Amino acid sequence: MNAMLHFLSRAYKALRNDYSAYNFIRRSFPKSRIERNVFFKGDLRNLVLDGRVAIQFGSVIHLGGFEWCNYQGHLEIGDASVISPNCTIFAAGSGGVRIGKRFDCGPGVCIFASRTDYIKGVNEHIFAPVIIGDDVTVFANSVISPGVRLGDGSVIAACSVVTTDVPPGSFVGGAPARVLKEDFRIRAAAQTRRLPALVQSDR
Repeated sequence: MNAMLHFLSRAYKALRNDYSAYNFIRRSFPKSRIERNVFFKGDLRNLVLDGRVAIQFGSVIHLGGFEWCNYQGHLEIGDASVISPNCTIFAAGSGGVRIGKRFDCGPGVCIFASRTDYIKGVNEHIFAPVIIGDDVTVFANSVISPGVRLGDGSVIAACSVVTTDVPPGSFVGGAPARVLKEDFRIRAAAQTRRLPALVQSDR
């Protein structure tokens, strides 16, 4: 009986905390849309949502604020960005995670600004900021490692493991990810701009 009461008490506290977090975010960032079953862990003061941001169900957002990360953390997401279902963002540590505008994040993506230092041991961590530029697309189930910078307009193929910086406008894929196409978005945009002129000249 005591075990059941203890379980119900913990469940009630968890639900109350989730509801409080949801209300805090809704008041602080009224233009953003946070779906139910999004779990925020850590200090909510480390969160910045710049405009219309959608975080969909099942995602886990770690904002730091605990002893193991020196009570630090920061997550910033730019306007018109979408975090699809079941994503994980660990923004603990001094650098945290900074995401630009119009970020298109597929389901199951994991973004980490920290990792376990497996040489020193399980209670030791390495922290390095993740910076994601504007108009970046990350397809489903990819992993973005600590210290990585994704340049503006870059695209990450599904199930990739990104361990190094990605140049702007590049398409990368694999584990570890490597550049498959360079500046492909820039060339595609240039071709689109030239298309009306080419059609006109054919007439």
